[in-house]
Amino acid sequence: MKLPRTRASMFGAGLVLLSLLWTAPANADTCGPGNPPCDEPHEGPGCLQPQCCDLVCKNDIFCCETQWDQTCVDLATELCGDVRCPEEGDCLEVHDTGGCIDEDCCELVRMHDPFCGFGTWDEFCVEGAVEWCGATLECPIEPPANAIDELEPCLERVNDGCGREPGERFVVTLGCGDIIYGKTTTTTPRDVDAFVVDLPPGTSVEVAVRSEFPGRLTLVLGECEGPIQTRFGPAVEPCGGEVTWTFEVPTGLWYLAMETGIDGRVLRNGLPCDEIDPKDPPDKDEEPLPRIFGLHYLLSMDCASGCPGDLDGDGVVAGSDLGLLFVLWGPCSGNCPGDLDGDGQVGGSDLGLLFVAWGDC
Repeated sequence: MKLPRTRASMFGAGLVLLSLLWTAPANADTCGPGNPPCDEPHEGPGCLQPQCCDLVCKNDIFCCETQWDQTCVDLATELCGDVRCPEEGDCLEVHDTGGCIDEDCCELVRMHDPFCGFGTWDEFCVEGAVEWCGATLECPIEPPANAIDELEPCLERVNDGCGREPGERFVVTLGCGDIIYGKTTTTTPRDVDAFVVDLPPGTSVEVAVRSEFPGRLTLVLGECEGPIQTRFGPAVEPCGGEVTWTFEVPTGLWYLAMETGIDGRVLRNGLPCDEIDPKDPPDKDEEPLPRIFGLHYLLSMDCASGCPGDLDGDGVVAGSDLGLLFVLWGPCSGNCPGDLDGDGQVGGSDLGLLFVAWGDC
């Protein structure tokens, strides 16, 4: 039986006004799993999605005290357009609607793949739920002492290649032997880090990268006005160890991009910035967005030309290589071009080997 939509008959005129003004949040029994969907009228108060239910009831307490009728459904349509979790359907099973019943898992998967919210919960959403829900893939990277901090706050865009300003490129020069400790996020607009190499075309370079998030190396060739060509490098799995890519320096304008996401794992969001935006600080009781991946990566470049000691790749072992050796002096790990004898540090024995190789290669 549909209850009459009136409060005067039950509470009296004085309490009607009090009820309309009271905006306390609904309780967990009224809003959440076990209740019918928010987009369907039904007997009894409350609905399935806690966020949406709370939003509606703060505007109309009748919906959480008496009955979730068509007026409540209309309010839900107006107020809850982006609220998709939880929704009916097992998170580990394919179904024809967006969202799934486990709110935390649903939100986590939807952040990494928005289609799982507004579209259908397909096999990719199920794979995401299996891989991400209830697990953590955070594996913090400790940068070596000689690493160069990218120094790009995730709320700014200083080296995004093409796209920030019409016809302009924003890049950072990557030198032979450099190790970059970088950071990227999917905070709008999505961050892409762009690097160039100041070496002659045709020079062979090897780039090595480790990442806390799924990413990819890409060569972007051409003027920003177009046409643009892309040459995809290897995918980089989080916590998956170091990945290397050897290529020859292209002719013309180009840059090397480190970007988020790999085939089958779209990261249009899901890597929220971990810094406070001074223009939009969070509320005191606002919880940070869920994240299972870290934000950092370690990228290095080796310009070794098959000639030990030629650290800058110019075909000659000379003063510039000596300078690079002293820059790299000390313990090192991973890709370390100055470690000529392979003992894990740049020291006196490497200096001796460099002088042995002095001259044209």
